[in-house]
Amino acid sequence: MHRLSVSRFVSDQSGGGTIMGLFWFMLMVGITGMAVDSTNGFRSRTMLQATADASALAAAIDLPNNAAVTATAVSYADNNMGVDLNGTVLNTADVHVGHWDASTNSLDTTSGFPDSVMVTVRQTEENSNPVPVNFLRIVGLSDWNVQAQAVAQRFIPECLKDGLVAEGTVNIESGNGFVNNICIHGQQGVEMQIDNSFQSGVTVSMPDPDSQLSTPSGSMTSNPGLPEALRENILHPRMVKDLDNIIAKLRDPSLDTGLVKVIPSYIDATLPVIAETNKIDFTGLNFPTGSGRIYDIDCKGKPTVNIPAGITISNVVIVIECSIAVNPGATLTNVVLSSYRVGNGQADPLNHTNISVAANVQLGAPDLCALGGGVQFFSAASVQISSSAIIDGLQIVAAGDIQLGTRDIGINGISAQAGQDITLEANNTFGLCNGGAPNLFTIPYYRLVL
Repeated sequence: MHRLSVSRFVSDQSGGGTIMGLFWFMLMVGITGMAVDSTNGFRSRTMLQATADASALAAAIDLPNNAAVTATAVSYADNNMGVDLNGTVLNTADVHVGHWDASTNSLDTTSGFPDSVMVTVRQTEENSNPVPVNFLRIVGLSDWNVQAQAVAQRFIPECLKDGLVAEGTVNIESGNGFVNNICIHGQQGVEMQIDNSFQSGVTVSMPDPDSQLSTPSGSMTSNPGLPEALRENILHPRMVKDLDNIIAKLRDPSLDTGLVKVIPSYIDATLPVIAETNKIDFTGLNFPTGSGRIYDIDCKGKPTVNIPAGITISNVVIVIECSIAVNPGATLTNVVLSSYRVGNGQADPLNHTNISVAANVQLGAPDLCALGGGVQFFSAASVQISSSAIIDGLQIVAAGDIQLGTRDIGINGISAQAGQDITLEANNTFGLCNGGAPNLFTIPYYRLVL
């Protein structure tokens, strides 16, 4: 009887399903736990990366003020990922300022020229805020340690140092030459005729070259070097959007409190602005003994005022509420001209030319773009420069169009940003200076480099 009971017990399969059920149950819990908890971990990693990116970019705007950089980065991180729910994801010790070395993908925190901010955000056990798990506790895992890092850099695009950037289209007529790494960018495309040449290192860019580049018969063979120069790029002329602010600072230097100063160094900003209310030309103004000053001119209903032929003007800022015309033979060095007049009654008020330059005008010092001596135009509408004007370091920011006339001697240093189109007439050579236009003022751009 005893032997029969043992045999029956050994051969009895009752309850086997329960054991297998428990095995499969544990397997399904593990698979489900892996899916749910891994998804939660990846979600936290994505949130941390977005927080790191936003914090670094926001903090980079405060460079080179280290205290402000750190405060901004931590504030953005806390706002993006609330402390109550996620703990403190960004500590002050995880914010670093330095110079970004693109060749080594590293941040030099000892550099005297900081241009970048690195932040590291964490949800880790060491930081007392790991990402908890639910199902995977069964297999002994209590939480995930997750972190993310970002580096934001403040920079000036090379295209803005010596180049032509249009929010609309860059129109290039025949026979132009482009040298010394100059850049041409049309956010809405580039149109060109034949016999334009592009030296190695020159860039012609737009968001989609396949659809936005227009050449005769769709062929690039008639423009030597163009295929090698073509790039895909997105670049907006940001200074155009800031023109109202720029002009306001020129009229009232007390507003010029930012990191990047609008008022040029040759102006004594402590002296009051000279308000002119009854001048229709510049013969009565005290040039050049009135140099180092800002002139704010009310045209009293006159549509245009003229800078007389043959006059020399230097070391002044002239802000004017009507159009301004520079007559033949005038010479401008270390000069800012700014007009905030727009067209009345026109279908597009920005098409009005409020700064025009006649033939044989000297713009900038003929010193191959040495520091200083340059000229800047800030226009709330459009700018037109006639043929044979001599350009030796010119910056143009116009809300409307920019038109550059024909000249045989070329253009030595130019930075142009247009809110609409840029037209380059025939037979120019651009980029004769190796480097940016002098007296260049530009708004910093920011990008993620890591």
